[in-house]
Amino acid sequence: MGALRTEVPRLRAAGQLKCSDAVAEKLMKISASTIDRLLKREKQIQRVNRPRSSRVHSLLYQKIPVKVAAEWDTDEVGNLQVDYVEHCGRSSGGQFLHTVSVVDIATGWWEGEAIPARTQEATREALDRIRKRMPFRRREIHPDNDSGLINDLLWRYCRQRRIKLSRSRPYKKNDNAWVEQRNWTHVRKQVGYRRFDTTGELSVLNSLYASLRLYKNFFQPALKLKSKERVGGKIQRKYEPALTPCQRLLASGQLRAAAERQLRKQYEGLTVVDLRQDVERLRNRLFDLVEGKVEDGLRPRRRGYPIRVDGRQRQKDWLRRRRAADQ
Repeated sequence: MGALRTEVPRLRAAGQLKCSDAVAEKLMKISASTIDRLLKREKQIQRVNRPRSSRVHSLLYQKIPVKVAAEWDTDEVGNLQVDYVEHCGRSSGGQFLHTVSVVDIATGWWEGEAIPARTQEATREALDRIRKRMPFRRREIHPDNDSGLINDLLWRYCRQRRIKLSRSRPYKKNDNAWVEQRNWTHVRKQVGYRRFDTTGELSVLNSLYASLRLYKNFFQPALKLKSKERVGGKIQRKYEPALTPCQRLLASGQLRAAAERQLRKQYEGLTVVDLRQDVERLRNRLFDLVEGKVEDGLRPRRRGYPIRVDGRQRQKDWLRRRRAADQ
């Protein structure tokens, strides 16, 4: 410790360090490891020895291959992208709900499961519940580099079930473009950006996803990119006909006969109107729970003006009535 050897005599001469000759001699001979050992408890008390490295060991990241969007076989059913959606509102402090969002790249089949916290065990349980609902076999799971997903528990989970595991490049959200798109269309557009942190909200949110997944997978058509070509300075994209995830799954020819019969039977027992009404009812119930947490004296957050076919004038009339009622 060169700094101690030079500074201890200077500090003693200036009167800023008061110690005996024996202590000064030990200070000038002490090693860095001895200092760390002697100050270990003091650092814990002062909370200055806080780890700055990632919670996940770098060796685990080296085991999991990186996969970009261009490498996916978009016709093979069972390749899943996984991501978290946080429901923290304006503050990330404390504990709040998360949504585990899963999408199949080939068909667009989506599943969502709300969990009380972003823990490894809660995520594993959510993936198991999602697995039981999916009508096809999982071939590969592809999360981003979030330590809530890239961990030893998921690594062993995939190895035990013979599922491939890959990850996206750090700070490259477009590698997970399929699930990022569903995070917006299937989660944020439905429940917004409010804070959910109670068991009641957890139960209602999972009930909402139970109806929403059926509505999206069986009755919501979506386009799928067929090819794209650069012509001059523009990119020309060609799309396949708009189909629902269920239709794409049945047309893929990759389902077992029993699973295909079960899927057709499930479709016959559903009606789009009932599902849409269930989604709206559960959304309103969820927002009622959130607004019920507002403290006395504060106005609940409104849900916007009612949407009318005849448009702008009704909107102005509605706003005028609300202002008059507030005065």
